Amino acid sequence: MAKTAWGIELGTSSVKAVKLGGDRGGVSLEDVAIISLAEFGLGAGTTIQDATAGALNELRSSKGIKKGEEVFVSISGQNTLGRIISLPPVPKERVRETIENEARSQIPIKLEDAVWDFQIIDDQDPDELRVNLYAAKKDVVDELVDICDMAGLQITGVQVAPLGIYNYIKYEMDDAVSDSCVAIDIGAENTDVIILDGQKTYVRVVPVAGNDITKALRARFKLAADDAEKLKRRAHKSKDAAAVFEAMKPPLKDMVGEIYRAVGFYKSQHDDANINQLVMMGNGSKLLNIKKFFEQQLQYQVHKVDTPVRIALARSVDPTEVQNNIQSLTVAIGLSLQGLGLDEVNTINLIPPEYIERQGVAKMQVPFYAGGAIAAVGGLIALLMAIFSTAGVDTVIEQAGSLASTADKRNKEVSALQPAQEDVEKAYSLMNVASGVVGSLPAAKPSDEDDEDAPPPQDTELTMRADEAGALISRTTIDALAKYAGGDPRTKIYYANFTVQGLNGGLLQRTASLLEAKEEPAWVGAEEGEGGHYTNKRTYTFRVWVASRLTSSIDENAAHEALSGKLGDKKKGMLVEQLRAALIEELRATGQLKDLDEKALAKINFDDHLTIAINQISNTQYTNKGKITLAEIVGTNVGMTVNGRPPKASRELNEAEFGVSEISVTLTLTPVQAPSSGEEEEATE
Repeated sequence: MAKTAWGIELGTSSVKAVKLGGDRGGVSLEDVAIISLAEFGLGAGTTIQDATAGALNELRSSKGIKKGEEVFVSISGQNTLGRIISLPPVPKERVRETIENEARSQIPIKLEDAVWDFQIIDDQDPDELRVNLYAAKKDVVDELVDICDMAGLQITGVQVAPLGIYNYIKYEMDDAVSDSCVAIDIGAENTDVIILDGQKTYVRVVPVAGNDITKALRARFKLAADDAEKLKRRAHKSKDAAAVFEAMKPPLKDMVGEIYRAVGFYKSQHDDANINQLVMMGNGSKLLNIKKFFEQQLQYQVHKVDTPVRIALARSVDPTEVQNNIQSLTVAIGLSLQGLGLDEVNTINLIPPEYIERQGVAKMQVPFYAGGAIAAVGGLIALLMAIFSTAGVDTVIEQAGSLASTADKRNKEVSALQPAQEDVEKAYSLMNVASGVVGSLPAAKPSDEDDEDAPPPQDTELTMRADEAGALISRTTIDALAKYAGGDPRTKIYYANFTVQGLNGGLLQRTASLLEAKEEPAWVGAEEGEGGHYTNKRTYTFRVWVASRLTSSIDENAAHEALSGKLGDKKKGMLVEQLRAALIEELRATGQLKDLDEKALAKINFDDHLTIAINQISNTQYTNKGKITLAEIVGTNVGMTVNGRPPKASRELNEAEFGVSEISVTLTLTPVQAPSSGEEEEATE
């Protein structure tokens, strides 16, 4: 059992996160967080992807979630499909192969375009092997993983949200319920219906949910959307509670009909199923008289999720907060239970294999030595020759993950090899496919006793993975802005949606921030395919537009100077310090700074690779200097406070004036050069 694990439900309106701890067979709830996506601009022009990334970034930074921790995130049931597949008995080593052959006829998308996983159902039937099979489109899962990467959140699992509910019920509720029941999670846009039948699962997503109830109340009482939503949530306090519930009945009856159809279909496939209990969760389960209504309509025994019994509450958790929100935390708790590795939970994991390989490659170290020779771990030389016989970058990326698994087996053999120059060139090509130089560590000055004829010592190149660069500068810049905003600055700052053009041209766009990447691939040495090695210079630029509120004593120039000085000062600027610290942390994690003390770390040179610019742009892009209003730059109130969340809307804020500054952070990764390439480069230049 893992010691701790985070479960994070990625919803359409909020991110809900739970941290569980496991010790000596028991489980405790150690932390809870619910972050509204509206606070990160959802509904104000920000995409749900960007709002979710912002919320996850706040969660990661505020809760101190580090790389290597168990973190499971959810994918909605609407984006997945599940099947119960029956197979003839086969040896364990052939189960996946057999399922794969069967899955091609069961899944309505190409397996090559899907991420899928299975769990064997232990029903002790000697004549049949049954499995729960779940799949999702690869591009949907990749988008989810990219959102987590944008937030700097390293994950270990992707689980179907309804199966998180399965995990919660299996662990927390009585066997009489968890062995055979139907569970419903009433959300805003959809209702998840989950049938639990022993270890067998069936999931159906129905389009009748909380928003349909709100619409019914709007139509019946002629209310605005916000007022109807308030009435729905507070119906039990209304003087006309009976009339309110009557208006809610039509969509609730539709929901009952969908549950009947789901259970009926499942029973038609499984004659021995005995489903007569219902478990309700989600905020919709709090509605007036809903439990009694479902009992009458379905003739089922109905259970509402309540404060956990088997899961203990740590002292750090507010019991009232858990009690008030438990109906909407079941998915996150179920994901966290899976992260702990408990026996009774579902083990489906739709995390892409490529993502796991990338994490493995990140931990792999390939040391280089003077004189052009490379001591490659685990048969690297031979593998590189095979990989680069086609000069295919995609092949390199696919094969790179296997390096770590062969390292220990052949380390002694490789240490005795004297690689040919061709092999060295190929090794440098591999390095440049996935990484680049981000800084340098100055060489120690020669002492008086050193040989005067010896070549001067060379600075040590420090490298980082290319796929980490954009995320690092983005999240560090946002973190620095949040820190600045929370430090009682001279004037409050807000994100500003701004009309800009991309660095590579392209259409004008209105955005609060923009991350762009530019690549300059090349081949150094002889013509491609006949020697030399691959290089790639990568430039990542993250721009964010910040509006400073102006007052009678602070004009746009003073506001910009305050922002620029506090963030961009070369010696003590918050942004400068945090970017440097983030880069050092990244390099330390890859083992390149081993045994260096703080004095040595302070000498690391990032100047040729890291550029920070903070420019005042009010005068250049607005004719009415210093008279920019909130409506011109935002459209609604989207801003920053100490934790990165925006302030609440107010008329007074809407009437304020602002000056706008552009913060630009550029990180350049230069190629790792083979020792033989220096003269060739000079000749080329």
